[in-house]
Amino acid sequence: MTVNTERDPQVMTKFWAALGRRRGINRAEQWFQQDGATPHTSNESLTWLRQRFPDRLISRRCDPEWAPHSPDLCPPDFYLWGYLKDNVYINNPQTISDLKAVITQKIRQIPREECVRVIGNFTRRLQVCLQRGGGTRSTSWSGNKRHKLETWWELHP
Repeated sequence: MTVNTERDPQVMTKFWAALGRRRGINRAEQWFQQDGATPHTSNESLTWLRQRFPDRLISRRCDPEWAPHSPDLCPPDFYLWGYLKDNVYINNPQTISDLKAVITQKIRQIPREECVRVIGNFTRRLQVCLQRGGGTRSTSWSGNKRHKLETWWELHP
């Protein structure tokens, strides 16, 4: 399914409700961060998000605004996608169903300790960003882009 301006609020409603049921998340303390892709920043999508995350939404056309070209501030970008690419495709999934099953399996195999490390790593990245007044970082965070960096804690069961 392609996410477009019309589908984005529908996808978010389904994801948000399911995540809340599974995790018992305190919505009053939850922040939501997304990239600046057009479907995510349509009036409909932002209205939906602002109703659920007042003053706790990081996105294009919001305050605070999404930092463009900032994969080092987004745990899925700085670890998860590389981890999944390295570990999912070695199984050569043949169908969408197989692909979903392997992705789910690989995410569940990420050790909890690694998820804890990503929080610390992410916090350090944010501190550097604040110290530089939002400036850029010219050097890499790690000599080995993948697996040394931590993973996205939200997807760990």
